[in-house]
Amino acid sequence: MVQRSDYDEWVQEWIYSEKKAGRKCFDVKKAGNSYYVYYQTTRYNSETKKREKVSGYLGKLVEGVGLVEPETVSDEKETVVNARYGLGVDTGGTYTDAVILDLDDYTVLAKRKSPTTHEDLSIGLFRSVDAVFKATDIRPEDISYVGISTTLATNSVLEGQGGDVGLILIGWNPMEKVSFGEKKQVVVRGGYDHRGKSIAPLSKAEIEEAIREVSEGVDSIAISGLFANLNPTQEKKVKALAEEITGLPTVAGHELSAVLGVDLRAETAVLNGRLIPAVSKFFDDVEKTFREKGITAPIMAYKGDGSVMSLKDARHYPVETILSGPAASAMGGKVLSGLDDCIVVDIGGTSTDIAVMSGGFPQVQQEGARIGGWRTRVKAVDMYTVALGGDSKIMTVGSKFIIGPERVLPLSTLAMKYPEVISQIKHTTIYDYYVAENGYDPKNLKGKEARVYEVLAGKGPMNKMEIMNASNGLWVIDEELASLTARGALIHSCLTPTDVMVFLGFFESGNPEGAIAGIGAVSERYGMTMMQAAKAIFEEIKNKVAEHIMTKIFDDELLGWKDEGSEVLLRRMTSFGEGEIMTLRPRFNTPIVGIGAPARFMMADLGERIGAEVVFPEEFDVGNAVGVVTSKVSESMSATVAPTQDYRFMATIPYVGTSYHSHLGNAIASASRSMESFLESKVRSMGGVNIKTSSKIKTHTATEGGMGDWEEENFAKSVNFVEVISRAVGDPIEK
Repeated sequence: MVQRSDYDEWVQEWIYSEKKAGRKCFDVKKAGNSYYVYYQTTRYNSETKKREKVSGYLGKLVEGVGLVEPETVSDEKETVVNARYGLGVDTGGTYTDAVILDLDDYTVLAKRKSPTTHEDLSIGLFRSVDAVFKATDIRPEDISYVGISTTLATNSVLEGQGGDVGLILIGWNPMEKVSFGEKKQVVVRGGYDHRGKSIAPLSKAEIEEAIREVSEGVDSIAISGLFANLNPTQEKKVKALAEEITGLPTVAGHELSAVLGVDLRAETAVLNGRLIPAVSKFFDDVEKTFREKGITAPIMAYKGDGSVMSLKDARHYPVETILSGPAASAMGGKVLSGLDDCIVVDIGGTSTDIAVMSGGFPQVQQEGARIGGWRTRVKAVDMYTVALGGDSKIMTVGSKFIIGPERVLPLSTLAMKYPEVISQIKHTTIYDYYVAENGYDPKNLKGKEARVYEVLAGKGPMNKMEIMNASNGLWVIDEELASLTARGALIHSCLTPTDVMVFLGFFESGNPEGAIAGIGAVSERYGMTMMQAAKAIFEEIKNKVAEHIMTKIFDDELLGWKDEGSEVLLRRMTSFGEGEIMTLRPRFNTPIVGIGAPARFMMADLGERIGAEVVFPEEFDVGNAVGVVTSKVSESMSATVAPTQDYRFMATIPYVGTSYHSHLGNAIASASRSMESFLESKVRSMGGVNIKTSSKIKTHTATEGGMGDWEEENFAKSVNFVEVISRAVGDPIEK
C-alpha cells in the first residue's frame, strides 16, 4: 500500500490545495511514476434502501500542469457498488477513539476523540461515537460492521474487582487446600490420565449436589477437570448440567486454555468468572445504546490476541478481552501501513506499546499475559508495554530527567481551567500541583487523607509545600496524596511530554502558557534558556522511546542480556554521542510503524538513532480504532511431536490426546490435520466466514542449526521435539 506521505511533494501540494478549496470527493492513486485521479461520492438508492459508492476516472496528474482530463468521458465507466462502512471504537487510557472507515479500502472517513471516562467507560464511548457520526453524512443504519475494544477487563483485574465464583474441580483432590480466588469450591470424582483415558466415571447425583452447593450466592460457575485439555468430555457434561440447574454463566477450563495443569486452567476459569458481571453489563449497555442509535450491524469485541469475537462470546469469555487495546494498535499499524512484517510502536497518553507483526498477525504469548498478579493463560499479543506517553510525569533527579511512570494532567490542560497556576509556577519555579476533583464525595475519607482533602477542597491548584503549610503540622503526606489521586479525589498535574511538545510548537493543546511556565521553571533551576531546557527534555524522551524498542527486541532475541553494563551500552547505541574510537549503531531489518497522536514527534529521529526504516502511515493517530474494525475472527493452537525410546513419534494434540506414528512427517501431518479441522469448526461457530487454515512447523534439534530430510533416520534422532502451530482465520459477518 503506497502511503500519501510517499507521494512526490508537488502531488501532496496539489491534493492539499484541492481539499483546501473544498474539493474533497476524489482519490489520487500512484502507478509506477504516474499519478491518476478518481472521483468518489456516495448516494442513497431508494429502491435497494442502501447507500452506494460511485466512482470513476477523472484524469492524470502532470507536474506543472495539474489535472489533465481524458479526451472522452462516459458515464458508462462509472463503478457503482454497495457501500460497506465500519465503525471502530477503542477505549484507551487517556482517550476513547472512534472512526468510520470504508471497509473496501480501509480509508478513514471520519475520526473523533473523547476523554476516557474511567468511572464508566460507556460514557466516553458513546460521546466519541456521537461525535464521529456528526462529522460525516454516513448514518448509523449505513454501518455494516462494528468493532470495540475495552480496558474494562484489564482495569478490573488491576483493581482487584470482580464477582463471586463457585468452582468445581473434577478428578483432582490436592494434598493441601488450594484457592484460586473463588468463593466456594467442591471436588468431585472423575478426570482423565495423560493419554486422555478416563480415570473414573462421573456420578450424576454427586455432580448435581456439587452444583447446588457452589452455586449459592455466586455470580458464575467455573469448572476444571484433570487432563481436560486432552479430553474435555466430562467438563462439557458438568457445564451443561450446571447451566440447566442454575441458569448461571458457566465456563469450563478447556474453553479458555489448552495449557497443561488442572490448577492453571482452574485459575483462568475463576478469573474469567470474576470478570463476567461487570463486562456483561458493559456490553449489554453498549448493544442497547447502539441499537437505539439505529446501528443494526453485528458488533464484535476485540480480543487480546489480535482477533475478534461476538458480543455473546465476549460476555461469556471476558478474560479474552484483557489487553485488547494494545492488540488493536498492533493490527491498526499493520493495516494502515500495509506491512505484514513490521514492529508497531503505539504511543498514547499513558503508555507506549510495542509489538512484532509476522505474516500479518501479531506474535502471541501462548501462556497468556501477566497482569495484576494473575497469569491469564489465554493467548495474548506478545506486547512490551512501558509507562511512557504524552501524559507521563516529568521530574528531575540530580542532573537527570525522569519520564514517568506516573500519568498526570499536563500543565497546559490545568492552566486552561485554572489560569492562576501560571503565575504560581513562575513565582515559585514549582511545577508539580494537586487540585481537588469537583463532585467527589469525601464522606469515606478518614485521618490524614480527610485533612489533606479538606485543605484542597475548593482552593484550586496547590503544590505540596502549600498543602503541608495549610494542614497544621502534616509534614509527610506523600502516601496520602498518592492514595487520594488513585481514588479520584485529587487531580495531579505536572510537566509532561505533551507540555514540551506544545512549547516546541508541534501541536496545540490547552493553554500554552501553562506549558511555557513549566519549561521556564526547569530552565531557571538548571541555568538554561527555555529552548535549551525543552530540547534537553525532549532529547531524553526520544532516547527513551528508542531504548524501549531496543529492549523489546533484545528480550526476544538475546536471552539474559540485561545487566548494568548492557544498559550503559544500550544508552550509547540509541544516543547520538560519538565514541573517540568506535561508534555503535544498531541496524534493523524490519520496518518500524509509529501510531498514536504523539508518535510522529516522539519518534521523529528514531530511524537515524537505531538504523531503521520508520513509517508514519496516514491516520496514524487513530491506529487503535482502525485495528478494532479491520481484524479477523481467528483461533490458533499448538501441538508437540516428540521421539520415543522405541524410535516412534508421539503427537500430543489438545482435545484429542496422544497418538503414535512410525515417521516424523506422518506425526506432523496428523497433528496439523486434527488441529486445522478443530479450529475451522471453532471459527465457524464464532461467526467466521471465508475461513482459511494454515500450520507452521518449528523444529527444535539437539544440534544447533540441524537440517535434514524428515524421513532421514539420523536427522530424526537429533530432534528434541517439533512444535506444530495451526491457525484458522475467517472474516467476521457483516450486515
